[in-house]
Amino acid sequence: MKNPNFFRQHFDKLDKKDEFIPLLKQFIDKSISEQYSLETETDEDKISYSQFYEKFVEGVFLNNAENVFKYCQSPIEKTFLNSFMLLFLRNRMPCLFITHPFNDTENEIEYFRGYYKSIDNFIESYKKATGDNEFTFFEEKLQAKQKEREVTEGQVEDILMYHHLTKKFKFDSYHITPQAFFPNYKVDNKAIRADFYIWVPNDPSVKIIVECDGFQFHNSKTSFINDKKRDRLFQLNGYRVVRYSGSEIWQDPAKVSSDLFDILEVLDEDKEQKRIT
Repeated sequence: MKNPNFFRQHFDKLDKKDEFIPLLKQFIDKSISEQYSLETETDEDKISYSQFYEKFVEGVFLNNAENVFKYCQSPIEKTFLNSFMLLFLRNRMPCLFITHPFNDTENEIEYFRGYYKSIDNFIESYKKATGDNEFTFFEEKLQAKQKEREVTEGQVEDILMYHHLTKKFKFDSYHITPQAFFPNYKVDNKAIRADFYIWVPNDPSVKIIVECDGFQFHNSKTSFINDKKRDRLFQLNGYRVVRYSGSEIWQDPAKVSSDLFDILEVLDEDKEQKRIT
């Protein structure tokens, strides 16, 4: 993890939207500036990437912030996720999406994966049928299919976005779903809702539950026992559970977000090691 001290001075702004959004824009601008500084005038690929990075980061992270303030239920959740976002920006890692809550997390994610897999299959079938591996006529062919009502306008937009963007960035990115509901997992006959669920669309092995344990709701023997039951149930179904106390988050959100960031880095290193062996 790089430079956690960079935003320690901004702790008090992380759970207040009117103060956090200007701070987020500062981080976005700095991240974009640093990305451009890595270029050389003769390196056309990097210049193209930086131009893309600029538009991508601005859109994605401002939308992420909107979702944090719309869907996170407590100040400690907002503080945690916003600190985590700043850490991704500080490390020029654009691949983080914060989604809306899911009412049936496992099924909705499975649908998401299936939908984009069908787009991937469509693109591969186009290459096989036409031999147009450079996609010279891809958009033209899509527009023709739309006119023939073989695909809808929305599907055309999804396919083009996937082709230009999603496969590399969205499908390989970390997604965080706040208030993720798991109706099939129950403790004392009550379905479980996790504070955050971290997942990657093209890697079903990434299944991380993050809980922010504020004292107000986790200060009794009953809540302690229920938390243990929840953890065991998730673990039995292949999930990793990571818990942080509210006091940890309040006192040092940079440390907590850095800890979670390091967990993801270890996962990435393990996947890369498996890939090369």
